[in-house]
Amino acid sequence: MNLVFTDAELNDIRADFPHAEQGHIYLNHAAVGPISKRVRNALDQFLLERHLSPIENMEKGMKTVEETRQSIAELIHAPSAGTITFTGNTSDGLSAVAEGYNWQPGDQVLLNTMEFPANIQPFRILERKGVEIVYAEPQNGMISPEVIEAAITSKTKMVSVSAVQYLNGFMADLHSIGKLCRQQNIRFIVDGIQALGAAQIDVQSAQIDALASGGHKWMMGPLGLGFLYLSEEFSRELTPYKTGWLSVEEPWELTNYHQKWQPVSQHLETGTPNMLGITGLGASLKRFLELGPERVSHRVKQFSNHIIRILSENSSGRIITPQNEEMRAGIITFSAPVKSTPEDTVQQLKEKNITISAREGYFRFSPHYYNTSQEIDCALQALL
Repeated sequence: MNLVFTDAELNDIRADFPHAEQGHIYLNHAAVGPISKRVRNALDQFLLERHLSPIENMEKGMKTVEETRQSIAELIHAPSAGTITFTGNTSDGLSAVAEGYNWQPGDQVLLNTMEFPANIQPFRILERKGVEIVYAEPQNGMISPEVIEAAITSKTKMVSVSAVQYLNGFMADLHSIGKLCRQQNIRFIVDGIQALGAAQIDVQSAQIDALASGGHKWMMGPLGLGFLYLSEEFSRELTPYKTGWLSVEEPWELTNYHQKWQPVSQHLETGTPNMLGITGLGASLKRFLELGPERVSHRVKQFSNHIIRILSENSSGRIITPQNEEMRAGIITFSAPVKSTPEDTVQQLKEKNITISAREGYFRFSPHYYNTSQEIDCALQALL
């Protein structure tokens, strides 16, 4: 497979993002991704049908729901679409895991001190059940399999990590951690939001028991929609933490109140789905799958290499993202000698039509596949 996009392909890709054609340099996909023309057209069509005719477009919408579920399964290499549950966001998915597991007092969950709070708070609330939260400490900004292994005890029941860390962009060795957890009969949970759309995850080969993600960052879908992957084995261990009229085997038997429950992966979709959000995410994922996730992740990685190289040559700031390209995806975070605060500097760049992030006193670049090296050079020149 040729991993490099042709000039014709890039022109077509760029045309799908009008903000880029209008000169807005957007390098903040680790925060929220833009809506492409293709996604907007899908959303407009759905709204038009609800607004004018047929209004009742539920049947068509449900077809889109299942198609999008299949696209997610293909993206993460899940064994079937039936392992995918739609949620409101990453936290919803992780909460379903945390609340649904059969905890015993004294059980431990292993987290780490680099995590975004979405991968902390759903587990921290388990302390009310007598569950202990253990935090592994990173070494040189990395949560390696060795760090995980050293923190595991006989009471560890779950390990939860971000595939890519939100601040320094470190990308975990999911396969090694998954193997370690499987060997010790520990459930392996992954927050995938900073990876999916920029880097590849294979939930089966990495032996991931549950993966939660929102769709509004690198996957460039609408806000307020996420999904949860559950392995078939792990789903049988969980008790649903919420329920609704669609949680039973035959929901349209409206007066049969005592029928059997759906398996947990379907049980959690309790009522009318977020069809607008699913329509938008589905349109975005179709584009990713058409282009090829391998090609997309390759281009994102080339951009991160480019930024690292320029920053290293400049040598006036500190790069906290791992320079080993196997340990990062699309996030590059660094300090720079600016006259004002990072937050004020970011605002000043916005006035020049350049969007990046300030996080914890650092600057964060997160370019995507439709960006160009010229845009990145322009943003770095404006900053440095």
